[in-house]
Amino acid sequence: MQKHPSVLFIGRFQPFHKGHEKLLSYLAKKYKKIIIVIGSSQARRTAENPFSAQERKLMIKKVIATHPSLKKKISFAQLHDFTSNKEWTKNISRRFNPEKFVVASANPLVRKLLKKAHYPLDASPLFKRAEWVGRKIRQEIRRGRMSSVEKDIPQNLRIWMKQKGFGLISISQS
Repeated sequence: MQKHPSVLFIGRFQPFHKGHEKLLSYLAKKYKKIIIVIGSSQARRTAENPFSAQERKLMIKKVIATHPSLKKKISFAQLHDFTSNKEWTKNISRRFNPEKFVVASANPLVRKLLKKAHYPLDASPLFKRAEWVGRKIRQEIRRGRMSSVEKDIPQNLRIWMKQKGFGLISISQS
């Protein structure tokens, strides 16, 4: 058995896209338990954080539903932002013991802060990073051009987003 059977998959998932899906599948092959930590959970309806934490959790659950073997491995946690990196790191350390978890995140700042806090980091690859970029997807949705990024979003999630009107979502320009 590996030393760390659990991984914290930390991200904002704004929205959950195919890169996240590929990384989740990769992590599922390596770890017995995956805790998906939804960052910036207090933020919603802004340019950088258009979806609420609950909406993001629902998005991820829609994708997981197409991967039955993942369901039993995954749980969720929410993580608020703090005014300082030090407080943010303390909050994670209080909730998730660094001796029990590996961290997976594509965010360089998250990786830097948690490495400094003695979390082991998963050397997970970034899948098609040039194509599957949350910022680009959010921009296109904001511009009313969801069709230009549909290929970057898992199919059942894309259908659900259209049904819920997220392709036309009103997002502030802040």
